[in-house]
Amino acid sequence: TGVGGSHRKRERSTSPSVADVADDVTLLIKSVLQAEQPLGLLFMTEQMSAKKGLKVFGKDGASAIVDEMRQVHIRKVIEPVHPRELTRTQLKKALRYLMFLKQKRNGKIKARGCADGRKQRIYKSKEETSSPTARPESLFLTAAIDAHEGRIVVTLDIPGAFMHAVMDELIHMRIDGPLADLLVRVDPETYGPFVVMENGKKVIYVILRKALYGTLQAALLFWKNLSEFLVNELGFQLNQYDQCVANKMIDGKQCTVVWHVDDLKISHVSKEVIEQIIAQLEAKYGKEAPLTITRGKIHDYLGMTLDYSTKGKVQFKMNDYIERLLDESPPDMTGTAVTPASNHLFETRADADKLDEDQSETFHHLTAKLLYLSKRARPDIQTAVAFLCTRVSQPDSDDWKKLRRCVQYLRGNKDIPLTLEVDKRKGVRWWVDASFAVHRDMRSHTGATMTLGSGSIYSSSTRQKLNTKSSTEAELVGVDDAMATIVWVRHFLLEQNYTMSDNVVFQDNQSAILLERNGRASSGRRTRHINIRYFFITDRIKNGELRVTYCPTDEMVADFFTKPLQGTKFRKLRAAVMNLPEDTDSKDNAAAASQECVGASRSWAEVVTGSMKPTTNQLRLGKNDAATSGHKSGALSVDNRTGGDYTDEAGNNPGTSPSSRPHVNNATTQ
Repeated sequence: TGVGGSHRKRERSTSPSVADVADDVTLLIKSVLQAEQPLGLLFMTEQMSAKKGLKVFGKDGASAIVDEMRQVHIRKVIEPVHPRELTRTQLKKALRYLMFLKQKRNGKIKARGCADGRKQRIYKSKEETSSPTARPESLFLTAAIDAHEGRIVVTLDIPGAFMHAVMDELIHMRIDGPLADLLVRVDPETYGPFVVMENGKKVIYVILRKALYGTLQAALLFWKNLSEFLVNELGFQLNQYDQCVANKMIDGKQCTVVWHVDDLKISHVSKEVIEQIIAQLEAKYGKEAPLTITRGKIHDYLGMTLDYSTKGKVQFKMNDYIERLLDESPPDMTGTAVTPASNHLFETRADADKLDEDQSETFHHLTAKLLYLSKRARPDIQTAVAFLCTRVSQPDSDDWKKLRRCVQYLRGNKDIPLTLEVDKRKGVRWWVDASFAVHRDMRSHTGATMTLGSGSIYSSSTRQKLNTKSSTEAELVGVDDAMATIVWVRHFLLEQNYTMSDNVVFQDNQSAILLERNGRASSGRRTRHINIRYFFITDRIKNGELRVTYCPTDEMVADFFTKPLQGTKFRKLRAAVMNLPEDTDSKDNAAAASQECVGASRSWAEVVTGSMKPTTNQLRLGKNDAATSGHKSGALSVDNRTGGDYTDEAGNNPGTSPSSRPHVNNATTQ
């Protein structure tokens, strides 16, 4: 993170020597600390080196560096040691100390000192250093439940989080150049006697007593520290399906803590309970520096804006992120588009001109940013981004045009929020679909989306990993692609003590539904070759963990993620995914959209909110319902009819009349 990225690659050929950089930064720090005015503008937000940051942020940047060095000293993170006390191997393995500057979203200049932990990769395994982080799905699920239950939500940041954890091995670090001067300035008596000269510059060797950013195990050590505090001292219990989610029943109501490294989201219906938890965290982690706490209805959390202003709903926005992305886009990506991709999204040409190195790097950079955006607050661009991600290794001129189209769509629709809400029935509904043989290699494309009421909590758009011989096979493989998350969501919600009224997967291919329900028993000559692993869903159905049922093709929400839709259908499905009014369009796109013919159709709000519901009785999926349901714990009765329990409030079934569905033989799928 910040050590040798793409910017450094471009500057490599003209970079001055290490000694010259050290001298420049030393002079710059001295001049900045004596200056009365900042030396640069405060509009930068990316992480940058100390030298570049000081030029941009001026005195504010220098003050931030001094504050960071002071925190390292006060928290007793390091202990100076004379190099003659170290072996040659220890001197060689000593990690270098680096400093970076960044302007946070609130305008504050943040300095972060970290160790260059690349040398640790030689002897540290992934298992020793991997730290759990909250899954995006966990955040969206808990946020939707917070809004539904009317909980009070508080977010907070623990400053210098890693420095609260004790280092688990002997690690030496090397602080040189101007940073050594600043460290001596913080406490001359402690560090002054340990300054030595190496290659004409000052160096201080230290032992790391606490975890420090950049060391490979720092995040894991802090996760252990925080989780042990929550469990052992505060009485919380970790969710076994996401160990960055912890729960505790307080005054008969659930209190939930979700965290990503040092950023926490705490929710409970009582303000007093929330304040009590904050006070306990403050006593543990706020001694040297106070916690950064945000109260109220609107929160900036993990680069997103969470807005609980509307009762029962939570909105996710990333408007600032989108603005920065648009500012970074090349000049030829101006203008707007009505949809994120044209009809020929999946088409490629072998003779298309390849992009040069600079354009390829820009393509990769923007695609990565779009991917981050699409997996959080903007699933409406996910289909286009899914294809762009497959082209980053060797992008061509056609791919550049497709990237431009996606950026132009964002420019014309940058303020669209993702709104989540839970309906009263508290059912989990999935839509899974597949487009058959749409890619150049004749592979199919899977789309899946899930909701607890309105708005897509989870969605995916992926190219299938194998070729199939029919649309039925493609649908079967598509469900298998989604099954890991379908099962995970169910178990996660049960761990949250969330009682589900239903867990249903909607599909529009009745032959695939028969195969999934009956396995090999419904397999004919054309499907017997399918690997048995694709009947995993059959076992899940028999265990009562979910049911699969028919959904008319015109009401298949997952179709949004299988192909680049246009016009009326795009807007209707986007409204379902994002939980928007169907006529939502930016001012820039209103003229183009108004020219398209809008025909009468079924309300998409009915599809997502569940007013078109299964006719079978909704048995509860809770842990303690075995006695009342007659099934084993967590079981759900399965309707084994040949599809067709997708009905509206009047009991009408648009997808199962003789004229609207294909004939299916129960014994053999034709």
